[in-house]
Amino acid sequence: MEATRSPRGMAFARQALQTARCVLGNRPWSTLRVLDVGCGYGATTAALGGLCREAVGLEPSAALYAQACRAEHGRDNVRFVHADFNAWHTFEQFDLIILDNVYEHIADHDRTLAAIAERLAAGGAFYIVAPNKLWPIEVHYGLPFLSYLPLPIANAYLRITRRGTSYADAAYAPSVWSLRAEFRREPRLRPRFVLPADLTLTQAGATPLYRCGASLLRRFPALWAVSKALVIVGSHHDAPQSALG
Repeated sequence: MEATRSPRGMAFARQALQTARCVLGNRPWSTLRVLDVGCGYGATTAALGGLCREAVGLEPSAALYAQACRAEHGRDNVRFVHADFNAWHTFEQFDLIILDNVYEHIADHDRTLAAIAERLAAGGAFYIVAPNKLWPIEVHYGLPFLSYLPLPIANAYLRITRRGTSYADAAYAPSVWSLRAEFRREPRLRPRFVLPADLTLTQAGATPLYRCGASLLRRFPALWAVSKALVIVGSHHDAPQSALG
């Protein structure tokens, strides 16, 4: 997946910034401090550095962190930190915190939401994109119903199909209902489901099928329950009323 995402770093950066406008309003991007959690090879973080005041990429994998450090392109407002978000000790505050296809790799969602709440500056926004656990074709391995299965059975399924040996790294995709429960346990955050601001910047692009799906979600928000991906933007509790329910 990283091989297909990295060349589109600028598209993903712009998508996050544009989609978060529903919380950030018309604040100039050049004033924002942005945290890119699980930054991988760092392409999106580097692109954010070209658009924002400062961009910090956080990456727990030593190999990916080393690769990310080579993606700075000489920008003095971009830096990378080798750390796990849930265990990262910092007093830094950020205007935008991004978890783009990262949430499903984190086992402790409650701690992640608490970490977002602690590190989000006043008036800031968070942006989360995650695959829907209930989408029938699992997005990382392309196997039907893999995400529905208990981890031991999912691991056996991967081995039988020769797609891998362990599903543990990607086994934490949320559903609409699990997200609602998790955000209820973190009352400092106020989330809402949103559509990507620019469908042409998504990984699938603005295909007719994708546009049709987006149109249905606009008209029938209950369909988020069976959407392929879940997109959540939010703020601290003192922002306008949540649409997540």
